[in-house]
Amino acid sequence: MIINLSKSVPLTELCKITAIGYTTEIAQWIEFTLSHEAMIGFATELLWLYEDIDDNRKLNLCTYQLLVDPSPNQVIGFYLTPDSPMLVIKINSLAQKKEEGREYKNWKEIFIRAKNSNQYYKINDPSESIEINILEPYELSRRNLMKIDIFNNEGENITNAYSTVIFEMNRGGMKDLATMLLVWANNHKKEDEYDLPYVHKTDCGYNLGLVMTRDSILAKFKCQDLGTAYNYDSRFE
Repeated sequence: MIINLSKSVPLTELCKITAIGYTTEIAQWIEFTLSHEAMIGFATELLWLYEDIDDNRKLNLCTYQLLVDPSPNQVIGFYLTPDSPMLVIKINSLAQKKEEGREYKNWKEIFIRAKNSNQYYKINDPSESIEINILEPYELSRRNLMKIDIFNNEGENITNAYSTVIFEMNRGGMKDLATMLLVWANNHKKEDEYDLPYVHKTDCGYNLGLVMTRDSILAKFKCQDLGTAYNYDSRFE
C-alpha cells in the first residue's frame, strides 16, 4: 500500500473514545502521547489490519502495559507504559456510521512541511516479514511506546482511577487515522499536540483522520520521546 505523505485525508470517519474506572471522578480529556516510532508502528498495524478484514468484521484488540501485565504486547504497533490504563481498540463496533458523502469542514490541518513535494510511504506486505521473522524498523530499538493520561475538569491527573480506555472506529477510520499518523510522523516537531474534533464542533480540532462522536471524551494526541521498553520493564533486557 502506498500512502501520500504530502496531504491530509478528507475528514469523514467517526470514532468514539471512552474510559472505564471505579471512581466518581469524571474523565474530562485523555492524552495519547506517542513516540515517533509508535506513530509508525500504530499506523503500520492498522493498515495491515485494514487490508485483512471487511467492513462487517468486528474485532477487539487489547494492548497490555509493560511491567504491570505478565505478557505485555505490541499487538497494534506499540507498547504501553506501566502508568497507562489498558487500551482496547474496537473495530467496526460503532452503531453510528458516517453519513454517505459527508465531509466534516472547518477542521485545522496538522503541520505539513512541503505539501507539493509528492512524498510517499510504502507499507510492505506483512506476510514477507512473518515468513522469515523480520523485525519492522519501528521495533528495532523498542522505542515504540505510548503513554495514556486521563484528566478531570480541574486538570488533575486521575489516570490511576481508570483501568481501561476504549477506542472505537470503523474500518475506514483505521485507514484514515493510519494515513494521518504517517503524515504526522513525517512532519512531526518536538512536543506536537493535536486535539481531535467533535462531530458537532469540528472547528475546535485537527484532522488526524477521525471525528469524535458527541459522547466521546475529549482526546489529545501528543508526540514525545518516551525512552525504550527497557526503561520500564527489565524483562526486555
